[in-house]
Amino acid sequence: MTVQTDARVEEHTVSIAGLTLTTRSGPYAVFAAGVVFSFGPLLFRSRQEATEWQFLFYRSISLAFAAAVVLLVRHRRGLPGVMRSITTRHWIAGVLLALMFSGFIISLSRVDTATVLLLQTLSPFSAALLGWILIKERVSTSTWGAMALAITGVVIMVGVGRPDPNAVGLIAAGLIPLMLGVYAVLLRTSTAQDPAVPIVIAGCVGSAIALVATVGRDGIDVPWGDVVLGCVSGGVLLGVGLPFFNAASQVVPAAPATLLLLGEIVLAPFWVWMWQDEELTVGTVVGGSIILVALVWLLSATEARRGLAATTAIRISAWRANRPRVKP
Repeated sequence: MTVQTDARVEEHTVSIAGLTLTTRSGPYAVFAAGVVFSFGPLLFRSRQEATEWQFLFYRSISLAFAAAVVLLVRHRRGLPGVMRSITTRHWIAGVLLALMFSGFIISLSRVDTATVLLLQTLSPFSAALLGWILIKERVSTSTWGAMALAITGVVIMVGVGRPDPNAVGLIAAGLIPLMLGVYAVLLRTSTAQDPAVPIVIAGCVGSAIALVATVGRDGIDVPWGDVVLGCVSGGVLLGVGLPFFNAASQVVPAAPATLLLLGEIVLAPFWVWMWQDEELTVGTVVGGSIILVALVWLLSATEARRGLAATTAIRISAWRANRPRVKP
């Protein structure tokens, strides 16, 4: 990550895949990652015979492979230096990411999609509190307001006509927002590093967890269609979305970054309704619309703050240039 300063306003930037993300464009990259992630539940629901652990194995191993290829292509001769620069925070972030993958698949296999996604809306709160406590990162009023509005929308989404969730699935889903909050803070405070590094770690750890869970039981022998679904879920969806989220998290505060991922909650129920006939209630439509308003509000507020900061800097610079000078 580099820091560039001009006469108007300080700008933090990070480059990925030939694109430069700034504090202004970073929120849009995070939101786009959430849209990509929203297809994950649809692919899981589309499997034919694979258990949650078998699906998780192919999802994780394909993610590790895709991220490793990215590292090799991007760095080539400099790869040993990248590996030596991995810190404890990168390892912790990778393990947390693997645990989030596991919790997400376990919860989806036991709880309906909307309920799983409801609990994920708590992640901005944990990210905001941890960011404030650990790195003294201020949470803006607009971010708090958008989080409150998003929570209201999700309560409406799942508040009517939902069956009582499975206890194991509920616990697994409930741990995801806490881990995501810690993960976002770790990315925010880690030294500049290739965003694929924690992803390789997560893919390896996640596939090891799934492999251990299947040993002596079902094994990893599943129909090729399920293998393809698992690999697309990991190697394509996560392989594309996670590097952008990791990179953007270096220039976007932890709380807004996790809040912008909630676009997944708006879209995922619609995908499973369209192709898997999973129930889509009026509450889902109304609540999803409210969450979308919250996301648009946050993006607009972020842009407005950047514009105000730039305008103020220009005015101060102009005043300093034109103020009358007093002769000694």
